[in-house]
Amino acid sequence: MTDEALASFVADLDRADLPASVVERASLVVADTIGAVLGGASDPAVAALARRWADENGGESTVMGTAGERTTAYRAAFVNAAAGSVLELDEGHRFAAGHPAIHVLPALLADGESAYRSGDEFLTAFVAGYEAAVRAAQTVVPLADGLHPHGVWGGVGTAAAVARLRGLDAETTLDAMRMAANYAQHTRFEAATEGATVRNGYVGMSNLSGLLAVDQAESGFTGLDDGVARHLEPVAADGPDRSALADELGERWELERGYFKVHAACRYTHAALDAVALLVDETGVDAADIESVSVETYPAAAALSEPAPANALQAKFSIPFAVASALTTGETGKEAFTDEALTKTALGFARRVDVVATEEFAARAPDERGARVTVETGDGERYAREVRAARGGERDPFTESELRAKFDRLVAPVIGDGGVDGLWTAATEPAAPACSAPSLGPEHPRHSPRPLRPLRP
Repeated sequence: MTDEALASFVADLDRADLPASVVERASLVVADTIGAVLGGASDPAVAALARRWADENGGESTVMGTAGERTTAYRAAFVNAAAGSVLELDEGHRFAAGHPAIHVLPALLADGESAYRSGDEFLTAFVAGYEAAVRAAQTVVPLADGLHPHGVWGGVGTAAAVARLRGLDAETTLDAMRMAANYAQHTRFEAATEGATVRNGYVGMSNLSGLLAVDQAESGFTGLDDGVARHLEPVAADGPDRSALADELGERWELERGYFKVHAACRYTHAALDAVALLVDETGVDAADIESVSVETYPAAAALSEPAPANALQAKFSIPFAVASALTTGETGKEAFTDEALTKTALGFARRVDVVATEEFAARAPDERGARVTVETGDGERYAREVRAARGGERDPFTESELRAKFDRLVAPVIGDGGVDGLWTAATEPAAPACSAPSLGPEHPRHSPRPLRPLRP
């Protein structure tokens, strides 16, 4: 069975098997994900849950973004994953149609604190989990209508990563992965578009369930034969593609096909935001002069057309608001998508933004997920810019310095400027002992990160 081949790959993967390019990429993904977790730890609901759990009982696992608070591995995996998801700045993968790293790293860090692991062991486990998560996703993509990808297939990757870190054999790893698939959630995409923040817990549950599945497997619980595909079958629009589970294992490294994000919003908004950046940079058009904005894009993105989001989460899934924020404030980072950012000015401008799906952009997807933004000024001038694919992916990758700038802006407000260099080095150095989550309490809570690519309003 193909899930058996995947489990064998995970159990047998060795640091020496990883090409240098994969090691380098994995280190950047780990650093970027830690930045997203620390940046999101200040979310009010996430922070309240972290305090509640830290007060209720002790444990060995760090609640990241706090002053050294600890709880159980299960709870740390949940709350740290939720923190990493809440900003919509975590790394993603277009062929998985979701975010593999945040489904893997929090549980790996939480579990790894119970015993010393070298940086090589940790990195190998992370890569194994990432590869397993993406291949589980590719087995069921496209998902059935209405499902959100968070929490559906990610637990398979979580289980794979933790099993590899613990050095489990292929049979036990297989049972863990199959049981993790059984815990797939019936997520709803509407939670994001309607602003129901249960969505921010989807990846938390995925991390928790994958960790639980490994404990069960080690204790003697067994999984269903062909369990990864059979458990995930109900979520697949066209039925599971079992061949994807073992396709080119060890030859095609999915980790190298992911994307990074600098706009703190759903990836579907990014092509439009990149087009806005080009338009403003190249024409100097002033937001005060703009009468209307038209966004042409592919159908999945065009569905994000709510002009009046009620909270920060809904704003992240609104192209009208994202474009309005970019044009009126010049910001598309963390501070652009908070409850406080839902100002009368931004919301009023959002009502002038029209979003349509066109056959042109639909035909290019999913290979190219682009957008064209056209603005018309009060004196009748029209300016348009088109982006064929959002920045951050394989077509237009960010430089390491750009990713470091993003990391600094997310992390410095939490740990202070003095600690950022050390944390970046620890996260990106493959040989360093890595299974120690950053505790890192707030030092400058009033400091606000600057946008990575400021636009002239």
